[in-house]
Amino acid sequence: MFGRKKEMMVYVIMGFLEAGKTSLIKDLLQDELFDDHAKTLILACEEGEEEYDTDLLQKTGAACEYIEDEESFRGKVIEKFLKKHRPDRIVMEYNGMWPASHIPEIYDELEEICFDREVIFQTIDVVNDESFSLYMKNMPSMMVDQFRIAEMIIVNRCTLQTSKSAIRGSVKAVNPRAQIVYESEDDAFYDMKEEMPFDTNADVIEVSDDDFGLWYIDMLDHPETYTGKILKIKGLIQKTMGLQHGFVVFGRFAMTCCADDVQYMGFLCKADGWSSYQNKQYVTVTARMEYKYMEEYAQEGPVFYAEEVEPAEKPKEELVYFN
Repeated sequence: MFGRKKEMMVYVIMGFLEAGKTSLIKDLLQDELFDDHAKTLILACEEGEEEYDTDLLQKTGAACEYIEDEESFRGKVIEKFLKKHRPDRIVMEYNGMWPASHIPEIYDELEEICFDREVIFQTIDVVNDESFSLYMKNMPSMMVDQFRIAEMIIVNRCTLQTSKSAIRGSVKAVNPRAQIVYESEDDAFYDMKEEMPFDTNADVIEVSDDDFGLWYIDMLDHPETYTGKILKIKGLIQKTMGLQHGFVVFGRFAMTCCADDVQYMGFLCKADGWSSYQNKQYVTVTARMEYKYMEEYAQEGPVFYAEEVEPAEKPKEELVYFN
C-alpha cells in the first residue's frame, strides 16, 4: 500500500521594505508552531533593516540563503538550496517590489522539484500602517496584486488613528476571503470599535453614495448586522437574463485598483414593477435585506426585498472606492 505523501510547508511572507517581514519570520522561528525540531530554510529575497543572526538560526534549527535579484528567483536556484540544506519547511521573505505573479509560478516549480512531497503554500502579506496610504496612492497595482494572493494580511504599527474600514475596504474588495490581523503597541487600539459612517441601529439605515463601498464590504463581512434591517441606498440595476421573476441585480461599478480594474458589484433585488425601469438605470431603493441561499449564487448571499423604488440621478462620482 502507498502511504500519504509527506508535506512540505512553504510560508511566503510578502510586503514592502520596512513592513516588518523579518521581525515576523523571527517570531515564527521561535513560535510553538515551529517548535517541532524540524529544519527551516529561509529564502530572503531582500536585505532589510534587520538580519538573521547566527545564534537565532542555530537555536531554531534554521538556515538562511539570500536571493538578491529577481532573475535568480526560480526553481533551479531554489532546488540547489534544497539539496544543500534538506529542510523540512521553507519560509520565503519575498521582495515586495517583485511581481506577485512569481509566487504561483514558483509553487508550480516546487511541486515538480519536491515530487515526493505535498507542497502546501501559506501566503501572508505584511503591511506597515504608517505607509499604507502612501503605497495605495502611488503603487496601488502592486499592493492589490499582493492582497489578491494573500490568505492573511498583517497590519503592523497601528495607532488610534488607524482607519480599519479603509484598510478592510482596500483588501476585501479584491480578496473577500483574506483574514486581516491588526498589530499595535497601544492596548487601547484593541478596544476601538470600527465605526461605520452611517447609523446601523437606525430604523432605516441610509447609506450615502460615497459610503456604498464601505457598506458593501461591511455587509459581506458582517451580514448579521444588516439581516432583517431596512436600508435606503442608491444603485444601478442590471436586468440579467435567467433571473427569477421580479428580480434584478442591484449594485454599483467599483474601481478596486486603477481605471483598468473596474468591476460591477451587485446582488439580487426583488421588487414589483421593474418593467417601468430601464436596464442600467439608477434607482434608490428602500428595502429589507435578507441573507439566504439563492440558486443564482449557488450559496448564501445578500438579497434585497424592495418596499419602495424611486428613479435616481447618477451619483456625482459613479465609481465606488473602498478607502
